[in-house]
Amino acid sequence: MPDRLLELRVEELASDAAQRGNAIALLSALGGTALAKIESEDISLNPYTNAICFDWLVNGEWDSLEVEIYSDHFETYLSRDQELRINHWPK
Repeated sequence: MPDRLLELRVEELASDAAQRGNAIALLSALGGTALAKIESEDISLNPYTNAICFDWLVNGEWDSLEVEIYSDHFETYLSRDQELRINHWPK
């Protein structure tokens, strides 16, 4: 079960129930992984798309990982140096 503070942050940012549900489902799916260590200040709102954004600074091959959560899909952004990889995922 996701941390209640993270759930409250998602509820504060969500534009609708579907987006909120997707964000909570992602938090639940991350449980027990290295990415579960996200803090509430690492969850924000993209002001241009109204997507809920989860951001991590990572070690290893990639410098950062961002997941943008929408009502009907997710987008992932992996970046390093001057490279950016974007993927779209159905909910």
